[in-house]
Amino acid sequence: MALRAEQGPGWQIAVPAHRPAYDGVELVGYHDRAGQGLDMRVLPEPGVTIVVLLDGEMRVDQARPVTVGIASGIGVNSAQVSGRDLACVDIHLSPPAAHSILDGAIADLAGTVVSFEDLWGADAHRLRAALAAADQWDARFEVLKAALAEKLHANRSVDREVAFVWRELVAGGGRRRISDLADEAGWSRKRLWARFTAQIGVTPKRASMIVRLSPAIDAIMAGTAPADVAARFGYADQSHLTRDLKELSGYTPASLYRDWRGADFTGADVDGGTIVQDADG
Repeated sequence: MALRAEQGPGWQIAVPAHRPAYDGVELVGYHDRAGQGLDMRVLPEPGVTIVVLLDGEMRVDQARPVTVGIASGIGVNSAQVSGRDLACVDIHLSPPAAHSILDGAIADLAGTVVSFEDLWGADAHRLRAALAAADQWDARFEVLKAALAEKLHANRSVDREVAFVWRELVAGGGRRRISDLADEAGWSRKRLWARFTAQIGVTPKRASMIVRLSPAIDAIMAGTAPADVAARFGYADQSHLTRDLKELSGYTPASLYRDWRGADFTGADVDGGTIVQDADG
């Protein structure tokens, strides 16, 4: 997920028993049952994350409280989200899915964290109210699936060629040559660069860097030696990994590990928390 959370005992994490019937969407529910509080960091991820607030208090970089939710774009650099007595739903979107659900606004969202209502307007308020009114996770997930499906069907999709290049970037771990992908898509490199950037929010090269870096970040935080991380994910050497990490996140491998070692980012077995599927909220 784009939002990485350090969570203590008493957290409930809920996932749908059945995934949404469309590609590029993942849903996770969080409830701080024990009032432990939350400290979240937005690090570079190959996607968009929307967090809808159900209960409690949330702030971004200690600014004014969040009222409905937040959205973080692809390539966000280390914004911090804090909360207490929190219940929320995390909607993680691939860029092609985000393009449709946000009706093209993904390009304006790249590298930023904004209020969810700035993107969806009155629909964001209606969605939050419907989610808050549901008293079980299964009902909340059904509300979300219906709302997202409506947006996907009503709004525009990315070009077929852009979707193809994105899939190939992800499948190749960010290692594919952009010129080769342009040839395979049947476009010139210039046309691919322009259309991809307009519809995904970042250039193909930047997207490739983010796709490659995301699992490398996980490996570093798990304690893997930077040289081994560089070799595993196709970096020329450790210096290459360090440059990309510094540029995209502001961290070095050492500072990233120091700040985040011991945190669990997988959504499973979080410090005694409970994993539920469509369980009562």
